[in-house]
Amino acid sequence: MSGAGTPTYPVGTIAKLLMLTDRRVQQLTAEGVIPKAERGRYELAPAVQGYIRFLQERVAGNASQVGDIGYHREKARKIKFEADIAEIEAAKRRGDAIDAAEVKRAWQLILGEVRANLLNNTPARIAALVIGRDEAEIKRIVREEIGLAMKAASEADVEDLLRGENEPGDADQGRA
Repeated sequence: MSGAGTPTYPVGTIAKLLMLTDRRVQQLTAEGVIPKAERGRYELAPAVQGYIRFLQERVAGNASQVGDIGYHREKARKIKFEADIAEIEAAKRRGDAIDAAEVKRAWQLILGEVRANLLNNTPARIAALVIGRDEAEIKRIVREEIGLAMKAASEADVEDLLRGENEPGDADQGRA
């Protein structure tokens, strides 16, 4: 017992109560977390209160660290995003990347070219070529004409189409 009449307990009892090892209780005593009443003995209330205070401070410290980690993670994410944007802009300036809207417009123009050739020019040429031919010859002519229309579309200058210099179907109108 301590001099004031308050009961004291051995390290093993305090360790069991706090669900720690004897060695950990001794470490926390050396760190000033758990006060010692006398050699190898501890008052119950101060020991429990010291350990609870220690745990509360640890939780509070982790909460601020978690906030710091979240801040740093978000800041790193922002920096990466800005670097990605700068990289995309640099690729556009070099001509290694183009805007999705430009790609969409180019595809629409290319498909317009194919459509114009297949629906406008090709049928007129086929009609003129198949008069009096047998079925096998008509199929060969149709395949050949579709191939020519597809070739003309594949050779169309997309940049000219984007600038509006050629209308869809212009590349195929020389044949008839």
